[in-house]
Amino acid sequence: MNNTELKNRRRGLLFGLLILPLFSLTSRSQALKDVPGHASVSALVKDLNTGRVVFEHNPNKNLITASLMKLVTTATALDVLGKNYKFITHFRITGEIINGTLNGDLIIEGGGDPTLGSHYFPGQSPGSVLSSVGEFLKKKGIERINGRIVVDESYLKGSRFPSQRLWEDMGNYYGAPPAALSWRDNSFTLVLQSPKKVGETCHVVSVVPYTSDLTFSCRVLSASHNRDSAYIYGLPGLDEWEIRGSIPAGRDWFEIKGALPEPGLTFASEVAGLLQGNNGIGFVKSGNNEWRDSAHLIGQIESPPLSEIIREINRHSLNLAADHLLVALGKSENNNRESEWDRGIRVIRDYWKDKAGDYYIGINDGSGLAPLSTLSPAFLVEMLTNIYEEETLFETYKNSLSVSGRSGTLKYMWRKPPLAGVVYGKSGSMKDVLGYAGYIFKDNKSPLVFAVMVNHHGKENGDIRDIIEKWLEGLYQ
Repeated sequence: MNNTELKNRRRGLLFGLLILPLFSLTSRSQALKDVPGHASVSALVKDLNTGRVVFEHNPNKNLITASLMKLVTTATALDVLGKNYKFITHFRITGEIINGTLNGDLIIEGGGDPTLGSHYFPGQSPGSVLSSVGEFLKKKGIERINGRIVVDESYLKGSRFPSQRLWEDMGNYYGAPPAALSWRDNSFTLVLQSPKKVGETCHVVSVVPYTSDLTFSCRVLSASHNRDSAYIYGLPGLDEWEIRGSIPAGRDWFEIKGALPEPGLTFASEVAGLLQGNNGIGFVKSGNNEWRDSAHLIGQIESPPLSEIIREINRHSLNLAADHLLVALGKSENNNRESEWDRGIRVIRDYWKDKAGDYYIGINDGSGLAPLSTLSPAFLVEMLTNIYEEETLFETYKNSLSVSGRSGTLKYMWRKPPLAGVVYGKSGSMKDVLGYAGYIFKDNKSPLVFAVMVNHHGKENGDIRDIIEKWLEGLYQ
């Protein structure tokens, strides 16, 4: 049986049969009875071996996705961009090199690479990247620069932030926006010191990497709890950022992480550190490439292939990298009338409308951090079914997912039989929001495909997680 016949057969099983529940547990009152009654619940489970619905509850109801949106972004990018797609950062120079001195500019052309200097990709560590740049300069005999380091940011012409990003998220590392030249996961580490007495104001000890144009107003208080409840408020262009919230009392060294305001310029300053007499080098940003005609290439750094990038995105829920993929999808279309964000959103909507039908995809970014992004379990299950039927995509996509009890966001979920090691999927969570979606494999048969989402529950997410865990275990058994 060829691939087309197999796909048609699966389609027939899924949509041609009379769809009947295999279990009587088809109402929330029975299967998810411990979820608070005021919560919004939506769930769907299908058996791809028989094409039958195993469980459904409000399956067409759109709810807030949180990081489940990454499943959609990575699946779209995998097909549209290809598993071997790579981001490239180019290094060029203008002017002549005389006695080790470049009498001109070093231009770093950002290519939207989310892995540059990222600790999630060992081959792209800051040390490895800077070593490569040092080799480029050494081969050209450049020891000093009598000119500038220009960061070309023309790759991303629109706003770095999506329209629905919350103010509370913008200054924190998990809300760091993409950049033409991203560096060190676009984040910095801020060290605080807290007094021993509860209710006292904490102090900033250090910032790494150091940003000379940024100051902090610290309003963080020492507290009796033992968790990080401090948030950073700021965005590029503001000279003073504010830190609010609380951290444990009596700490001499307590780290929190913020969103690096100008990652390209930070990278440029670290590149300057490779050169002699670097104190006199100026760093500038450029939004155009007027320098291109007079410059020539001295080296380039490629990202890992997309297959590796989506694996890290789905297993570690990387907001920055997922949003970079959305921007890359936007740039796959030659349409300068819209921003890269808007184009990327439209590419995803159009792609799945053709593949999965007329579901409402309430996407506002690639990561799901935007709190108004919504999907339905019906769409997620249809999307995952579609990917399963695409043999050229499925193995790469499956390998990007977390595995129950073993890896990623499912490492501490379904750790015991019968679901340990057989659930491949992802979680999505934010305050009052929790969801899971993926596949359940057993005995070399076609998998179960599932999606479950709970919104506005008013509980700790851990409590809802326990309910969902027991629900799927009971359903599977």
